[in-house]
Amino acid sequence: MNKIKKWISKHKIIIFLFLFAFVIRIGVILWIDTPVISDFKTMLDASKELVNGTDAYKSMPYFICWGYQMGHVIYQAILLNIINSITFLKIVNAIVTSSTVIMIYLIGKELSTTKAAIIISIIYSIFLFPLLLNTVLTNQLLPMLLILIAIYLWMKKKKENKLMPVIIGILLGISNMLRSETIVIIIAFVLYTIFLMIKKENRKALIINLCLIIISYFTLTTATSFVLKATDISPSGLENKNSSWKFLEGLNVETRGQYSEDDAVKYSYDKKKTTKELKKRIQEEWQQYPLLFAKKTKILWLNSDLSWSLGHIENQEDLKLYEGINQIFIYFFVIMSLLSAITLFKKTYKKEQILILLILFVYFGVYLFIEVMPRYAYSLQIFEALLATITLGYILEKKKTSKVGDHHAKTRK
Repeated sequence: MNKIKKWISKHKIIIFLFLFAFVIRIGVILWIDTPVISDFKTMLDASKELVNGTDAYKSMPYFICWGYQMGHVIYQAILLNIINSITFLKIVNAIVTSSTVIMIYLIGKELSTTKAAIIISIIYSIFLFPLLLNTVLTNQLLPMLLILIAIYLWMKKKKENKLMPVIIGILLGISNMLRSETIVIIIAFVLYTIFLMIKKENRKALIINLCLIIISYFTLTTATSFVLKATDISPSGLENKNSSWKFLEGLNVETRGQYSEDDAVKYSYDKKKTTKELKKRIQEEWQQYPLLFAKKTKILWLNSDLSWSLGHIENQEDLKLYEGINQIFIYFFVIMSLLSAITLFKKTYKKEQILILLILFVYFGVYLFIEVMPRYAYSLQIFEALLATITLGYILEKKKTSKVGDHHAKTRK
């Protein structure tokens, strides 16, 4: 009993943050009955087929072309085998995103102060967009949690622990199987390793660790794709047979880099047509890209869109109110993350801050060229929250120093 009390006392902040986030998320799930639509319905139906032992999904162009979506399908099928309920899937979402709040606290504490990390974690817990996203069967939530765990382990890894890079690579590999955006993190890790090498840290160890991460990452994803294809669970394994599609949408000037129904009908399942049309558009429209990039930046980084969670509600005035509140959160995290640059100018930053910045820069560069929508900002806003802890920590420290200075001044008088 004493051991339990000691454990609770030691982890009381983590327990509080998890319960605080989880209770709110459960309330949202029970309050809002978001219908399953779009790609999420396609993947849910395929998950149900796996549970029921049918395989009509295998003949669908969606999964033949975009096998990488099967990771989320299998994940949901595993959960549905435990409890066959959409509500259960949403409760698991709540567990996952509550754990994400914990990771924001743990990583934020490494970047800044404990107090700043707690405050930002609480604010993020009530940020409407990620809070309401728990009602959607999106494939964004668990992959991002795994990425955050991998980043935390990178920050905390012990030099003598030779298995840690392999564990990190496995986490990133699983994340990529669930949602194929982990290559962004791999690129950021490569750039961060170069940064550390320039800082003259142990170059041999850095290169070995990076290679182990990359090898374990690609080995896991490649082997899993092969097994899924060989066992006929997924006709295309985890392969993307039309990798040009996201770029075609991202460089669509007319839709400001967003999804186009017309494009989907003509090109989504035909790589040759997609590649041909993409080359044509680049040749004809490249001069419009600077303005396109500016528009896409606003859509992804500054626009609010709660329609995935609340689009079904009848009272549009309520939706406008929620969108307005959500917009305040968006601006808060963007401004606070930008202000974290103060520590760079003053050269008081921790090296781990560079990793978070590199991840955001890589995301920024990638999304200039591929399809965007406000929903894709889920990952970005988590990293903004991490940078926000740095800004808040800096402000609190300055305030504390100022109070101490005032106290000494009064004492001298």
